[in-house]
Amino acid sequence: MKRFLLTALCTPIALFSSAQIFSGTYTTEWHWDMHKKTNWVNQLRLNLNIPLCDHKASIEASTLHMAKTNATITGDWQTFSNIEVDNCVAAIAVLGYHQTWRQANLFAGVRNVNEDFFTSPLTSIFLNSSCGLFPTIAASYPIANYPVSGLTLYFDVSKRGFTFRNSLYNGVGYMGWNRHDNPFLVRPKRDGVFNISQLEYTCSTGQYYVGAAIHSRHFANPIEAETLLENAQPTRHTSCAWWGYAEQKLWGAGGKDVWGMLQYSENTSRKNACHRYAELGATYVDSLNTCGVSAQFAQFSQGKEYSLELTYKRQLNASIALQPSFQYIKNKNGNYTVVCARLYYDF
Repeated sequence: MKRFLLTALCTPIALFSSAQIFSGTYTTEWHWDMHKKTNWVNQLRLNLNIPLCDHKASIEASTLHMAKTNATITGDWQTFSNIEVDNCVAAIAVLGYHQTWRQANLFAGVRNVNEDFFTSPLTSIFLNSSCGLFPTIAASYPIANYPVSGLTLYFDVSKRGFTFRNSLYNGVGYMGWNRHDNPFLVRPKRDGVFNISQLEYTCSTGQYYVGAAIHSRHFANPIEAETLLENAQPTRHTSCAWWGYAEQKLWGAGGKDVWGMLQYSENTSRKNACHRYAELGATYVDSLNTCGVSAQFAQFSQGKEYSLELTYKRQLNASIALQPSFQYIKNKNGNYTVVCARLYYDF
């Protein structure tokens, strides 16, 4: 109780005495289907961090701003670009209180799953959305997944190379600014609840992950997220998605490394949008260059989809990076080829 009172008293003082840290990332990306269709996609993320209590806590805030020129150029289901969404002037990505201890973290407030899960530096190099949040989760539940967010209680604990992390969310994520659509909504009776947990082990030769997520509702049309939020009524049905993935160093010398990747995930309910996902890939990493190949398979309720991505990222200086990418995608709607050129600017 004394510790709680001390934290409460020092918070307003620290707000005025601590330096605020502002940063951001602008990402712009050009798409071409190697025929006639093109698209220009833009994302701006702005971050504000206000340290509290001698940097043992902080207030964190991040906003997202997205714009694109045309509709998506393919009929894929996994979403070949992990930043392409509908135009949005502003959405809250993070807003809350973060407490840090030597081997643990606690966050309470608005957040999305992508902030804490499936954030490996190796998988993050790929543009395909399935190399982030697996489609067994992302396609099956309308949760707080980019670009939407929701109220959450998150914590992680680390010791001797192991990290356990857990987040509890409202069952549906939101990104609006009105009474019926905003990320502060908590409606467990309608939206259900969503909990995600992961255990990780990291050593010099690899990173290994196992986890599970549980949702207390079933959504009739989870792929069409906008229609779902406006019209569909979820039913009381609990299902689970589980996964495991590994990143193993295959070779390393003089600051140059080659890594292999293997991912697998299933959803326990075949009524959900994506039942199974698997990925096999490899990356090369040095101080300025990262390149990779990733082959993905996803079994959706409407059919199977296969995709292959080749990508290369070059760090031009401390703030700017350039990344071309090629993807081949096949599902029952057809075969698609996509060329992307992405530019990052950090400030």
